[in-house]
Amino acid sequence: MRLWFTVLSVAAVLAPNLALGQAGGDLLKQGQEVYENNCSDCHRSNGEGLPVKFPALKGNAYVQGDPKPVIGTVLNGRKGNLGLMPAWREHLNDGQIAAAISYIRNAWGNTAAVVKPEDVTSLRKK
Repeated sequence: MRLWFTVLSVAAVLAPNLALGQAGGDLLKQGQEVYENNCSDCHRSNGEGLPVKFPALKGNAYVQGDPKPVIGTVLNGRKGNLGLMPAWREHLNDGQIAAAISYIRNAWGNTAAVVKPEDVTSLRKK
């Protein structure tokens, strides 16, 4: 019984990316590179952010929830009482944004479905 539970637990963690095969690994690898080059100064390489200034992405329910608000935040930036996140719409293409968001949704123990470039494209047009 315990082994079956372990197998189910591992499958639940891996499920968002099982159907992606090699392409999913490539997407996450590209996303890690985009993240490291553009996001890690504020949100840190470990995804833990800087308290009071930049929110942690690790374990963040917002990041792992509905991807549309996350895409909107990356495209348009965000101003709040904790600081400012710059808009990336003029600096990153839809593939880079999708890869970075997919990475943060699946790094540091986070588990969520990946984002496709088409998802970013449709929100960029709005």
